[in-house]
Amino acid sequence: MSTFSLTHDLLQRLCAVNQFMLPETSMLLVGLRGAVTSNANDQSFKSEQLLETAEINYSNPRCTILQWDMANRQLAAFPASTVPNRINVSKSLAGGERTNCLLTGYYQDYRKGIHKAGTPTAHEAFRQNAVHPFRRTSDDLDFENDDRIEYDNPHDNIHCGWFQGLDSTNYASAGCQVIMGFPKCDKPGRDKNIGPWQVFHDNAYALPQNSFPYVLVNGREASEISTMQSAKLRFGSQGPLVAVLQQALKVKGFYEGIVDSDFGERTLKALIGFQQQKFGINEADGIVGPITAQELGINLSL
Repeated sequence: MSTFSLTHDLLQRLCAVNQFMLPETSMLLVGLRGAVTSNANDQSFKSEQLLETAEINYSNPRCTILQWDMANRQLAAFPASTVPNRINVSKSLAGGERTNCLLTGYYQDYRKGIHKAGTPTAHEAFRQNAVHPFRRTSDDLDFENDDRIEYDNPHDNIHCGWFQGLDSTNYASAGCQVIMGFPKCDKPGRDKNIGPWQVFHDNAYALPQNSFPYVLVNGREASEISTMQSAKLRFGSQGPLVAVLQQALKVKGFYEGIVDSDFGERTLKALIGFQQQKFGINEADGIVGPITAQELGINLSL
């Protein structure tokens, strides 16, 4: 584990490295998979947030979701999980259905709305509104590169996680991105939002903004961002380097789509196919880093 800090400028760098084209917006959400905030009880906006990398275990919440106030260059950090709970994973092993793990990448549209509408636990949250890639496991209790990727909208919403601390083993996720706290809903005694979720909800719902872009990366990647000299391309990347990637995959017979500079489903499928052939199924992560770029013969220098 290592301690690191994030600022507005470092998040801008993170998005530049990943070729995420950010819109003009008040607030952007950033998920850090495998990184915990230094103070789980402090959700105030700051110019710098201190974090520590952590091992994902699917039992305890080991992630952070940031609210990035871009205009004021401030960040607020919220204890979270961006992976499903092991309890839910174990229930779905027989058929590999229901539980999933969202791939890292850039997701353009999490919309204000109700999570689990029509149920006693329904509450105001942020709904995923597009088809996106995710993994399902049917052989063990974690998610690895040999687990299948599907493309759909299983409603991996950002919502309240129903847990009160980083040692909790009962956070409520079967694939959703969940924040520490308890929600206002129709269950007895749940007449108000509680904990970090209350702050997260109120910060976002106070804005006229209805759609929130969401960046999801691994905590280790975020901790190393200041030293990265080359781009990393993944789902949601856009721009000229993506066009270079698509053309290289086309030349090698893996990509048959239009060279449109948009790393979407077809580009991801082509890249996974290339990586599986070159490196084997266990190394097919769907991300173009230095080794994959070298094998494709492309230059990702920034």
